[in-house]
Amino acid sequence: MALRVPGMVSEWLPFGVLRRPHGTSGEILLHIFNSDGVQKAGLVPPARVRLARSQASQDVDVVACRRVQEGFLVRFDGFASREAAATLVGQELQLPRTAFAPVGDAEFYVEDIVGCEVVQADGKLLGRISGTFWNGAQDVMTIVGDGGGERLVPVVPEYVCRFERMSRRLIVDLHE
Repeated sequence: MALRVPGMVSEWLPFGVLRRPHGTSGEILLHIFNSDGVQKAGLVPPARVRLARSQASQDVDVVACRRVQEGFLVRFDGFASREAAATLVGQELQLPRTAFAPVGDAEFYVEDIVGCEVVQADGKLLGRISGTFWNGAQDVMTIVGDGGGERLVPVVPEYVCRFERMSRRLIVDLHE
């Protein structure tokens, strides 16, 4: 089991979520988070992946993987029945960072901004990013201010001006 500590860069990055069992041999549907940037190379068996739910995680091996219209049907070592696969529903599948393309200077993985300080383009401190989520169209960051209030901001170029990796700061323009 491993814990996620906000603010630390993880060697694992979210790739998708396990949805429902398929058939009787332990296959389960993997809905990927970003179909535009999918890299099947990270799922070619045998591949070591991480399954995470809340604060707990477990590393497992992919023993079979095939592309379907809704994502991938995957099977994991030790989960050879429909019932065993059903216990994995809702878990996030993570791939090692090395399975993804390196990011450019002006790019970042959304996972890497959790824990960062958020500052408006005019220098006003907004707070820290407590987490992110996918709303079906884009990633959204939750910014918690010093007073405890939350603000939701899309993680899109229209709002995100710059990510300062070394100082762990995200510069945003809220258009207010």
